[in-house]
Amino acid sequence: MSHSYFTPLPDREIVSEGKRYLHFSGTSYLGMGSQPEFRQVLIDSILKHGPNHGSSRNSNVQLPIYDTFEAHFAAGSGAEAAALLSSGFMAGQLALNTLRPLVDLTWTAPDTHPAITYESQQQSDLSHQQWQKRCIAKSKKLLGQKVLLLSNAVNPLIPEIHDFEWTKKLSPANKYYLLVDDSHAFGVLGKGLFGTYAQWKNLPVELMVCGSLGKALALPAGIILGSQPLIDKVRENAVYRTSSPPAPAFLNAFLEGQDIYQSQQQKLSKNLHYMLSAVSQLEEFKMLPQYPVISFAPEHWVDKLHEKGFALSSFPYPFPASPPVNRIILSAWHLPTDLEALVGAIGEIINC
Repeated sequence: MSHSYFTPLPDREIVSEGKRYLHFSGTSYLGMGSQPEFRQVLIDSILKHGPNHGSSRNSNVQLPIYDTFEAHFAAGSGAEAAALLSSGFMAGQLALNTLRPLVDLTWTAPDTHPAITYESQQQSDLSHQQWQKRCIAKSKKLLGQKVLLLSNAVNPLIPEIHDFEWTKKLSPANKYYLLVDDSHAFGVLGKGLFGTYAQWKNLPVELMVCGSLGKALALPAGIILGSQPLIDKVRENAVYRTSSPPAPAFLNAFLEGQDIYQSQQQKLSKNLHYMLSAVSQLEEFKMLPQYPVISFAPEHWVDKLHEKGFALSSFPYPFPASPPVNRIILSAWHLPTDLEALVGAIGEIINC
């Protein structure tokens, strides 16, 4: 069964109801929240910029940190331009609503996050690969249509990383837009800290990437990446112009903490390598070499590992009545001894 943990501070260890657990849940893939140097940079940034800036982006009082961050992130990702929002969900919806008037048809991948889908869309039973083949087949029956493709960069539940090279097989008789949600890719997949935009920008599609920066990068913000004309359309939208932007201190901490982020990426890479060597031969687990999520089927393992002091990711998704998704989430905050203890506990469960 799933377990709930109520703790004042998510860290590599959490305390819930008086008991300590090693924390293998959440989305803090780089463990930035528990990194002392990053915390200090953030504190200094609050002293520099204040705790928040509640004015809209079109206010007559401007903070240059926003333009600086957008330019830096765009350059790092390989995009022409970027637009910051206060959340990943807002960024996704604004990206979707920017592209929606430009197209005739919208084709949505089966595991796409609600941030970039329409509320009325139903869940699909197709795999991502089956959806790709269906898109290619449908494209060959169309002429002169504008088609929007919606997809996550990664399905963090299975886990599965999506490849969009297949779009080269779409019929050239139509124009295609591709919107990718990089929420679970920023800081983990793609180019440096900047996600997958650079991987897909030369495909035969008009590309836009969006997502939350609040997972691996630990920034309470969302971002949209794209060509200059598309981002200009985003910036003309009332949502972008009138909504409060992210807290500037976090953006400054990102810009000044690049070396810290890169160090955390190296730690995560080592943790991934260790766990892959430990569980890759076990058929009960699914793990990818470059992604910090391990899924497993035996639901009673959640209870067994909970009893042994491990807090795993296990809760119904995406709906309250959905079955629990059971995963081990790796982070840069995990020490080698944490991983050794986890592997030892897994071995005891399997062999008992």
